[in-house]
Amino acid sequence: MNRISIIKNGFWTTYGAIVNRLLALLSNLLLARLLLPSDFGVISVTYIFWSFINLFVQGTTGDFLVYKGLEDRRYIDTTYSLSICIGIVGAAAMIALSPLAANFFDIPDLIGLLTFFAFNFFLSSVQAVYAGIMRRRMQYQELANAALISSMIRIFATAGCALAGLSYWSFAIGDTIFWLTIFWITAYYTKFNFYLKIDPQIRSEALSYCIGSVGSSLGFYINSNSDNFVIGRLLGTTNLGYYNFAYQVTTAFSLIMSQIMNQLGISVFAQMKDERQQEDALVKVVEQMSYFAALLFAVIYLIVDETFISYVFGEKFIPSVRVIPWLLIFAYFRLINTSLSSMLAAKGRPDINAKVNLQIAPLAVISFLIGAWQGGILGVAIAVVLILGFVWTIFWWWSACKVFGWSIFKYLTPCLQALFMAIFTLVTIIILPISKLISPIVYIVLYLLLIRMLIPNKFFAYLSLIKKLAHKVKLFIHR
Repeated sequence: MNRISIIKNGFWTTYGAIVNRLLALLSNLLLARLLLPSDFGVISVTYIFWSFINLFVQGTTGDFLVYKGLEDRRYIDTTYSLSICIGIVGAAAMIALSPLAANFFDIPDLIGLLTFFAFNFFLSSVQAVYAGIMRRRMQYQELANAALISSMIRIFATAGCALAGLSYWSFAIGDTIFWLTIFWITAYYTKFNFYLKIDPQIRSEALSYCIGSVGSSLGFYINSNSDNFVIGRLLGTTNLGYYNFAYQVTTAFSLIMSQIMNQLGISVFAQMKDERQQEDALVKVVEQMSYFAALLFAVIYLIVDETFISYVFGEKFIPSVRVIPWLLIFAYFRLINTSLSSMLAAKGRPDINAKVNLQIAPLAVISFLIGAWQGGILGVAIAVVLILGFVWTIFWWWSACKVFGWSIFKYLTPCLQALFMAIFTLVTIIILPISKLISPIVYIVLYLLLIRMLIPNKFFAYLSLIKKLAHKVKLFIHR
């Protein structure tokens, strides 16, 4: 794959991810004005179950097609047939378990909410195959347009329902409309006639890949949602609303970049047949992402304070401010680790992700329980940084590097170096008598000067990269 093609598809993937997250942020802004924190708490509980059932789709059938390619028709039909079976079984299980969930959390409406999400799961299961085919074909412009149209329709539907007084039902209705729309659009773009056929040999290969991905997703689900589960059960839906709101604000950028890496990274890495080329590419991605992400998350910390939250979202969400600094550190680690997850999926080794995630999960749950008992939502946020930040990152990279014979220091050095440089610069900004209004600008200047002094080769390499990218984008625009 040539560089122009990567830049072109990277542009459309970035465009789609950024626009979709901006639309999601706009939707949250509108709903924060219209709904109560307790409403956010109820829908957060619903999303716990949605995230769990959806792990049987994310990174499974769609990624398998990206990994294997589209040359053999048997792979396509078998994967499509398996996705329908997964969708039906998953939806039925979600509906069957909804009364138990409603009783456990003492939220009767969970039965109806989870029924909505069961239907959405079936749609997402089949749509994953359409999206996988489009990603393998590098149809990222069409994918971006599909996501944009669907997200815009969801905003109007969700906001309209909220204005009509439907409270947390607005989320369920909006999400259902989103999945119906993106399902239809991606099916139209795919233009593929599927047959319900399952080849026994390919079924075994596909299920093996999917089981590894599900194992990875299961561990990731436990790590990513047990904090919500613990807070919702021990501290109540209002505290869960505060925590979930802060989580959405702090992870907005990491979700954008993670979406880009998951969509484009797997496709690009999978088409690199030389292992040394893959290793060098991963090192460059980690280096470039680390220093930029550390800078950006620090700027977000300086901007998103009580005044900002009160003015933009309302005073009722001010209690969320105290957990934001900790969740920003977690968001940084989560973003850096996305590149490794994409590489392992591209190399057909999602089992490594599964092993690491499942081994970390018990430690994460225990730390969240201790954090909730000792410090409420702040204690949980600190536990998230310690376990899902530092411990998870080091263990994950160590596990992958051990299997492939990579040097762990090539990956962890820029990651930790950028983080500590960002924290050092933040402390300097806090100590100095600088106006809050200009502190982000001063921070950027000091951070760049620190990079220039400590790692000048990286500083000039980034300048050269920016110039090359600007030139390539200019050529692309004028083509």
